[in-house]
Amino acid sequence: MWAASQWEAGSRLMSGGRGQWRSRGGLKSLIMAPLPNAELVQNSLQLYRYLLRCCKQLPEENIRQHYRHAVRQSFKVHADEDNPERIQQIIKRAIEDADWVMNKYKKQK
Repeated sequence: MWAASQWEAGSRLMSGGRGQWRSRGGLKSLIMAPLPNAELVQNSLQLYRYLLRCCKQLPEENIRQHYRHAVRQSFKVHADEDNPERIQQIIKRAIEDADWVMNKYKKQK
């Protein structure tokens, strides 16, 4: 789980599926498909590994360090979560947030 305060640098749309258009406040945004292998993430350890791999793809070392730290902190915050439904919500949101961040930095290249 990306730390909400660090990964939500602006409001984003919740993913409604691959390549769907969603309207928000009169503006339309294309919701991107998840990153490769995101569909394979089923538990918190797999999510942690997936998110750290995503961090490795970021363009600059200081950016990679920032998001690695955010991932670690978020895992510490949610370590005591034991509700399976809530865990799945967190996993889904973390993948969506990671997708948003990766797309943000792809556009800047």
